[in-house]
Amino acid sequence: MQLLVLSGVHFFIDMFAGMLPPLVPAIMDEFALSLPLCVFLVIALNMTSNGVQVLTGHTRARKRFPLFLHIGLILGAGICLLGVLPRTGYVFAPLFVLALVSGCGIAVVHPESLRAVHHLRRIPPAVSTAVFMAGGFLGYASSGAVSTVLVSRFGLRGLYPLILCPAVGVLLVIFLRIRLAVEPKARNTNKRHGSENRLPFWFIFAMAMPAAVSTIVLASLLPTVLNELGFELTFGGVSATMFGLGGAAGSFVWAWFAHKKGELRCSVIALFLTVPFLLTYLIFIDNKMAIWMIFGTGFCAISAYTLMITLARDTTGPNLGRRMGFMVGGTWALANIVFLALLPAIEHLGADLILKFTPLGYVLSAFFGIFIMLKVPGPAAAK
Repeated sequence: MQLLVLSGVHFFIDMFAGMLPPLVPAIMDEFALSLPLCVFLVIALNMTSNGVQVLTGHTRARKRFPLFLHIGLILGAGICLLGVLPRTGYVFAPLFVLALVSGCGIAVVHPESLRAVHHLRRIPPAVSTAVFMAGGFLGYASSGAVSTVLVSRFGLRGLYPLILCPAVGVLLVIFLRIRLAVEPKARNTNKRHGSENRLPFWFIFAMAMPAAVSTIVLASLLPTVLNELGFELTFGGVSATMFGLGGAAGSFVWAWFAHKKGELRCSVIALFLTVPFLLTYLIFIDNKMAIWMIFGTGFCAISAYTLMITLARDTTGPNLGRRMGFMVGGTWALANIVFLALLPAIEHLGADLILKFTPLGYVLSAFFGIFIMLKVPGPAAAK
């Protein structure tokens, strides 16, 4: 039950994190903003929601009470208040502040919720991580369909009812007395013990980075590209939902394979399988039936990332809180920095052209995974 509640919390908080990209066309019309400014807002929220995780991942490392879960859920819902902002020429500043506040709330939830998942010792790590991450992917995916439908029918004020979600999450966390895992001090004071059987954390982090860049570019630009192709706003949201649904379904399937074949090996295979799905989707993107290819892309790409998080649990390097902060926050923060650098290219070359380069990131991550398997022989590489 605690795992289901934590997955629900992840669902809520990632739902808020995924709202802005599908709503970019509506925000451009509502507030008379250009595409680069709207993309900058998306990057600001993503940078905050991920970068702050790195800064706070080690905070309260010896505490078991999930204080940040409560605070983060409340602040994360701030993005639902878009409708209260004025429709004037100075609206960008409050939009920016709202994105930062919501991003901070989203950020502080992730490391502590993962520590809470690690506290559930009776469930295999690959399974508990897959269930937890599936909740987040479903939330991120659902945000596209939910937010675009609400905004299409009721305007930005249609997001207001979603503010009730954090209250439900906070009450459930309190009711079930969810607590956080605390890593034994012995691991920090004697890193030599058993280190020959562990993968280096920074290898896994580096492996995740190129795929994270491609995922950020794909998730952020896809709704806008579909809108430019003449599809309705809601279809962009549904497409984002299919990408996340694929990841949620794939996380369970790949977790089962990983339990038998090892997380690293399965992650590499999933990354390679992402490429044909994504290439096929990009070729037939102007056809509605291609939406099943984006489902397949998420099925493999997001599952590979989930397996890398599972790998990071038992690597050498920073403490548990920092490892989780870097994996679920640092990767996406750096990916958004790369995305920010791409803004001039997006403006001059077009979002559709930049989208065509996304398969490259998954290929690079897959080859780096092979490098790790060759570089770190023995039991660690087999995981």
